[in-house]
Amino acid sequence: MSLTDSIAQAIAQVESGGNPNALSYRNNNPGNLRSWGSNPIVNGYAKFPTIQDGWNALYQQINLNIGRGLTLNEFFAGKPGVYAGYAPSADSNQPAAYAATVSAAVGIDPNTPLNAIGSS
Repeated sequence: MSLTDSIAQAIAQVESGGNPNALSYRNNNPGNLRSWGSNPIVNGYAKFPTIQDGWNALYQQINLNIGRGLTLNEFFAGKPGVYAGYAPSADSNQPAAYAATVSAAVGIDPNTPLNAIGSS
């Protein structure tokens, strides 16, 4: 499994809490992306036409953040001047805990730049 796939699977697990009826799946948005292009917003998150569209958007976001050279901690908390964060504390999230959960699932240090690991 690629780094992108591993991160995506871990994010989807966090976002759904393992509940197949979670909002993330009802919105075809396994990553619970807040907005994406012209997709409608339902209950605060983008709603995709198909689950594959939602997965593709999540993969794109992950690959963008890998290309930015972010660590998992920066991926979730943000990096000033680079990225506002996937789950910033300003949004009532716990980015360090999120990064630790994904880090453990993927098997990488949360302080290692993702582009040093690669996306394949």
